[in-house]
Amino acid sequence: MEFGKHLNKGIWGLADKALPVVYGLGYVLLVIRVLPEEEFGNWTLLQEIFLLVSGLITAFALNPLLKFAAEDQSDTRETVTIAVTMQVGFTVLAAAVILLLRSALGELLHSRQIEVLLTYFPAMLIASFIRNLALVVLQARFRVRELFFTDAVHFVGAPFLTWVMSRMHQFNAAIDLVHVNIISLACSSVVGLLFTWRAMIFTRHLTIGSMKKMWNYGSYSLGGNVSSLFSTRADSFLLAAFTGPLQVAVYNSVKIFTRAYDMVSQVVQMFLLPAASQLSSRGEKSSLKIVVEKSLLFGAVGMIPVMLGFIVVGGPMVHIIYQGKYLEAVPQLSVFGLMAVFVPISAVASSVLMGIGEARRGFVIGVKALAGAVVLYLILIPLFGLTGATVGYVLSAVLLAYLSLRGMTDYVPVAAGEVLRRWGDINTFVRRTIEKLLRGAGEQ
Repeated sequence: MEFGKHLNKGIWGLADKALPVVYGLGYVLLVIRVLPEEEFGNWTLLQEIFLLVSGLITAFALNPLLKFAAEDQSDTRETVTIAVTMQVGFTVLAAAVILLLRSALGELLHSRQIEVLLTYFPAMLIASFIRNLALVVLQARFRVRELFFTDAVHFVGAPFLTWVMSRMHQFNAAIDLVHVNIISLACSSVVGLLFTWRAMIFTRHLTIGSMKKMWNYGSYSLGGNVSSLFSTRADSFLLAAFTGPLQVAVYNSVKIFTRAYDMVSQVVQMFLLPAASQLSSRGEKSSLKIVVEKSLLFGAVGMIPVMLGFIVVGGPMVHIIYQGKYLEAVPQLSVFGLMAVFVPISAVASSVLMGIGEARRGFVIGVKALAGAVVLYLILIPLFGLTGATVGYVLSAVLLAYLSLRGMTDYVPVAAGEVLRRWGDINTFVRRTIEKLLRGAGEQ
């Protein structure tokens, strides 16, 4: 499988997954630098709860849609109908639970304001409902360009609306950011629907076998994703429980730069999960093994500059961006840099396991990794506070990478030596890309 064949889609895929970085940059310049620290801390807690629940909904209801729609694109009516039903059910349940627990969450997180902000939680879920469904439909059909434009409405629109409100002197509290995100998510849903309405065909004729298949896959997918979802957000929740929202603000002022890691994971999943599903369903194990080896090496090499950037220029970057605020968070950014090479390992291994249908194995790995992460946070945060949360976050990522890779190799055996021998493919890919760019420049 030659990576150059998919360069065009790859570029659109990278552009799409770079959008959260653009959002993060706008977030840094327009939100973190502007909002009072406590307001930023409270918004962070609300956002983490929203992203956590959205991730759980995607894992349970939409990951089955992605897998089975990618495998058979001839007739997806039954798959879409079951997935949407599961999505509606989980969304209603999640909204009800959060509303009922908002007072308890406010007390636990030492924030009275979070109780008020959580009253908007159902509106955020409704605004993002069609958007999340459309993104999965587009991903299953490899319509990466449309995926980019759907995402762009939210990830570019939210910073733009924030800028407009700031110019009007109407942006000074967390609740203002809630309104901005509801609007941008709703607009993204509208655009996503325009791209996918032809695929949103439903049917009343559902078979027990299909429902059971979707439910089982979704259940195991949910368990497998619980680890990464909770372990990457439990740090903020536990830090708030032990220290309050102010320390959460300091911590997340640099944790936001790890959105670069999220971009890598999402790009890997965008292409590798449906590809692994198709190759596995056709029995092409050797081709899948080659794809995995190349993905591991490409991912690790690509993350080295990010790691060096966090470690070498992290201090000056924080000082310049925040203009003297949050300087106590500088050491944490260097620690975050250490996990860079482990991110693509987790992304590749988990995507392959989901793609080949081993959602149950992913569930077991997820439970183990989550248990390890909770233990690390409970030990390190009370002892070291901010630094403990950072070290716990990095060690949790290392643990997840180890468990995921070990689980994947039981089905797709790869060795370090075989991965390193793919250096030639990197050289070929880079050389051909440069030649293509030079030819294009020469033609102009």
